[in-house]
Amino acid sequence: MVIMLLAGYLAPALVGLAAVGLLLAGHSLGLLWFLVIILGLMLIKIRNLYGVVVIIGCAAGLLAISWYASAAAQSGLAYLITWILLLAAPKPVLELIRQRRRQRTPQSDADQLSRLSNVPAGLWLTGFLVINSVGLLVGAGLLLPALADLAVNLVARLTAA
Repeated sequence: MVIMLLAGYLAPALVGLAAVGLLLAGHSLGLLWFLVIILGLMLIKIRNLYGVVVIIGCAAGLLAISWYASAAAQSGLAYLITWILLLAAPKPVLELIRQRRRQRTPQSDADQLSRLSNVPAGLWLTGFLVINSVGLLVGAGLLLPALADLAVNLVARLTAA
């Protein structure tokens, strides 16, 4: 139960950091396949038809791009997804903090974790926010130099042509 409650808040940052590692190792295509596998695993826990349709659609799109798109398009999509994961990771935690402030009797995942572990919900929320923020900062710190190199190479190609 604790792992389930933690996963939703920590997965985007952790998957984003794994994606950074794959990108920096030069495995853009491997990242797309890694994401397809993760989407397949998510199907096990999805409880509604809309979620199933969205996951299958995303996986089909990733598979199509990995088979038919150019290496540059695959790499571009892999970088875009990685940035989305990193940038979006703190948002649900911030929304949860706002939601808890408005409710009189909080029933959030952090409150459930608090009841299961005897650790205050505020500490769980702080931990979520710190981990997601560190994931964003570390991921961005690793990707920005690669992005700068890409921009320099692009400018060099354009000026040479």
